Formats: sequence, structure tokens, C-alpha cells
Amino acid sequence: MYYFLKDKGQIRERNEDNCDVFEINDITFMLVLDGMGGHNKGDTASSLALKVIKEKLEKKQKYLSKNTLKHYMIKAIKKANKEVNILGNSLIEYADMGTTLIFVAITSDYLVMCNIGDSRCYLYNGGKFTQISEDQTYVEFLYKTGKITLEEKKTHPKKHILMNALGTYPSLSVATKIIKKPFEKVLLCSDGLYNMVEDEIVKNVLEKQTSAKEKVEELVALSNLNGGIDNIAIALWEEK
Repeated sequence: MYYFLKDKGQIRERNEDNCDVFEINDITFMLVLDGMGGHNKGDTASSLALKVIKEKLEKKQKYLSKNTLKHYMIKAIKKANKEVNILGNSLIEYADMGTTLIFVAITSDYLVMCNIGDSRCYLYNGGKFTQISEDQTYVEFLYKTGKITLEEKKTHPKKHILMNALGTYPSLSVATKIIKKPFEKVLLCSDGLYNMVEDEIVKNVLEKQTSAKEKVEELVALSNLNGGIDNIAIALWEEK
């Protein structure tokens, strides 16, 4: 069972986040993208990247192993990066646009995750709610190198600065992980959720005896209730 939803929030004039969940054979693919660049640049970057990746995946129906699947996901991401970058360099109105990407494939046995930027992937299993992606931000770098504390990281004025994004350069690096089951739930989200709603509250919502649709809608509503200062994109998968 799964559901996904995007919302422009309470402050922004337009929504530059995108998300999707779809199945190809027995694999569930989930994506959340947070566009950047202002005006309509972010929306163009995130929607184009999503379109290219989905089309690339739909052309290949069989994946013989988890490493083959990961390889093909990365190929799809690099194709999207190329197309977004070319468009950004060819039209002045799209200059410097880019997008984050959190991209997951779920099979019967494992999960493959690809990450660019600071949109996040969380797993819920056995009462534990854990972030498995790592924010590729300047502030995360400062924290990992011991320059700032965890509390300072939460309120740092440069927390929005990305160290990696899709489309801004001709090449990019992709962080990956392969995680074996069991896990009960997979949540992907942009910073419009996690900056507005504490992890413990998100965990409490995921533990409710409601549908995936109701959970996602409640999380969006909580983000907006707490200020909704950014666009929001959420995708949730739950074991049947």
C-alpha cells in the first residue's frame, strides 16, 4: 500500500516539489524531488527529472539482481541530470536550476536507495523510526566534522545550502544504500515536512491504524499547521 502527495505550503506562491510512486512488475519505485532556483526553475527541474527517470525505468522491465537494479537507477538519474543541466545552460530563464532527489526501489527482499541533496528517506520497523539517508548539506558537513553541535545544526542560518544537487553541474555523485527486509514502512519527504514536524510526531502518525492516504494527508496538514514555510512532498509505502 502506498500514497504520495505534494502541497505548496502556506508561504510559497508555487510548488517546486514533486513526488511519485509507481510499480514496474514487482518493484515499487518511490521518488521525492525538491526543486531549487526560484521562480519556475525549481518546478521545471524537479518535474523534468521525474519525467526522465520514470521514462528510463519503464523501458527496462527486468532486473536480475540488486546491483543491476542500483546500476540502472543511477543510469536513469544521470540521464535526468544531463537533461536538466542542458536545459539550464541553454535558456537564461532556467539558469542555475536544480533539484534534490530521494529515490527508492522496493522489492520483495530489499530496498535500494539513491540520494542527492537533503530530501530524506526514513524506515519504520519494530517501533523504530530511522533516517537512512544523509543530508548532503553544508551544515551536515559542519556537524560531521565536529564544527557545530546537533542543537546548532537544527537552527544554523546556512542549513539550506546544498553540497550536491541534480542538474546544476554536468556530472554528479549519487549516494546509495541497499537494505534488506524486514521493514514495515518507508517514508520519503522533502524538508517541507521534516523542518516543520518533529520526527517523534511523524512516528506517532505512522503508528496510527489509518490508511497510507490518511497518514500522508495528516502529515501535510501538520506541516501547514506548524507554519508551512516551504513546499511539502511526501511518499509513504507500507507493507501489506
